[in-house]
Amino acid sequence: MTVVYIAIACIVAYGLLILFRQVQALTARVTQLEHEKRETEALLLSFMESMNDVVKHPLSLEEVADAQAVHAELDRERSDDETQSAPHVEDVLLHHSVRETARLLGKGEGEVALYAKLRKK
Repeated sequence: MTVVYIAIACIVAYGLLILFRQVQALTARVTQLEHEKRETEALLLSFMESMNDVVKHPLSLEEVADAQAVHAELDRERSDDETQSAPHVEDVLLHHSVRETARLLGKGEGEVALYAKLRKK
């Protein structure tokens, strides 16, 4: 009978040891994820601050002229690439929801929602 009690005690001790190791592994994983989260938040914060600095500081006239030239060239390329039969995002947004517009145009909902937000539609 003592042998049975010793065997049961060994099995229980082994089970507790496995449970303890699992708890340690989960704790280590949670700690790692929290560290990665802090790093990501710091990176996002630095990005937002740098973008804030870019927005706050006015561009020089040369930079504005360069940016306008690039935008004009991109607009010309886009108008050349688009066909007249293709529906325009603004036209579709006027008559449909964001989800339907994304489905009709084959674009992502986030992209269409951002476009609608920027256009205030």
